[in-house]
Amino acid sequence: MSTLVLLTESYPLGGQTEPSFVGPEIDALAAEFDRVIIVPVLDRGPQHPLPPNVTADLSFLTRRPSPTDKAAALLWPETWRHIWADRSFIHSPRQALAALAFSAYARHYRRQIRKLVRRHSLDLTDTLFYSFWFDYHTAALAGIKGAKFITRAHGYDIYDSENPFLSHSWRQAALARMAACFPVSDFGTDYIRTDYPEYAAKIHSRRLGSAPPVGINPPAAAGGDSAFTLMSIARVAPEKRVDLLCRCLCHWAGTHPSRQVSWIHVGDGPLTDTLRREAAKAPANLTIELTGALPNAEVHRLLATRHVDITAMLSRSEGLGLAACESMAYGVPVMATDVGGLPETINDRTGVLLSPDPTPEEFARRLDEAMPRLPQMRPEARMRWAENFDASRLRREFAHEIRNMLP
Repeated sequence: MSTLVLLTESYPLGGQTEPSFVGPEIDALAAEFDRVIIVPVLDRGPQHPLPPNVTADLSFLTRRPSPTDKAAALLWPETWRHIWADRSFIHSPRQALAALAFSAYARHYRRQIRKLVRRHSLDLTDTLFYSFWFDYHTAALAGIKGAKFITRAHGYDIYDSENPFLSHSWRQAALARMAACFPVSDFGTDYIRTDYPEYAAKIHSRRLGSAPPVGINPPAAAGGDSAFTLMSIARVAPEKRVDLLCRCLCHWAGTHPSRQVSWIHVGDGPLTDTLRREAAKAPANLTIELTGALPNAEVHRLLATRHVDITAMLSRSEGLGLAACESMAYGVPVMATDVGGLPETINDRTGVLLSPDPTPEEFARRLDEAMPRLPQMRPEARMRWAENFDASRLRREFAHEIRNMLP
């Protein structure tokens, strides 16, 4: 009996990103494997419904690393072997603590995975472990004798600039043992291959895409030439720079006082209060709607029912950009920074690429240049999504590919 063990952060128990990332894949995995066991480590909400042959093992929720577990990692020879190997990458006490914590988590979850194997009587010859993130799960799996495992890789879990510390030594150990690593963008693939060229043959881009639309973004209301609606979908966190987007949009609206501008932002996060303070400075012709975090189905409903002229993303780092794929599925052009995998999603026929660190002046100038072309971009955006980012096709292909890794 073929078994897939899917290691997640919180899915199927809620979360801000995984329902959009993992959810579309579950049906495809269930169709390929006899049994799928999902193992989250955090409880972030009510459980999503699952197909009949998919179960959630919630044992890791009650077995998070305790202070005793973390202290025990200090006595684990493997901790110090990896820290010594990573010594040239550790430049601060914060990074040293992060290195110790990573080893503690790897040690703890290695023990939990062994218990899971016994609890479910898993035959490792017929079992594939799949970590949705390239993190301590992959480090833990590297020490399970006989385990076959793969990992996705996104952005925060692979780019050194976006994380306090990523252990190169643990990553090398995981790559040496895993069957394959699947970054969600070519940029991510090149990034990992550059650091670990000896494992380049194991590293392959596999895009996530987005779920099919439930309609097409409706046209602007008749006579609405003076109105303009911009939408953004992102956590309000430093790497997403939603506060910068607010300043840019306030500047652009201020230079067009006769135009009625609406901004819909979906998402919340640690900088929500900062964003609200920035939003309070908006000019009179800019209406700002901060919806907070919404279920993915509600995001699709918004895109299907409310006219949006353009979606904006000013991330300083990005995997491939789920929000960009979702917007294009509805025929909405995308304006985004030229970072990570975003240039693989957006071109000059489907949107606008800004510099990695745009100013409000650059934002305003590029948006003004794009305005006459936005109606022509809408069908192009929809077509590009259908050809390259339809998750229903991408997930079926991926599920079939990884099933073939087992006998």
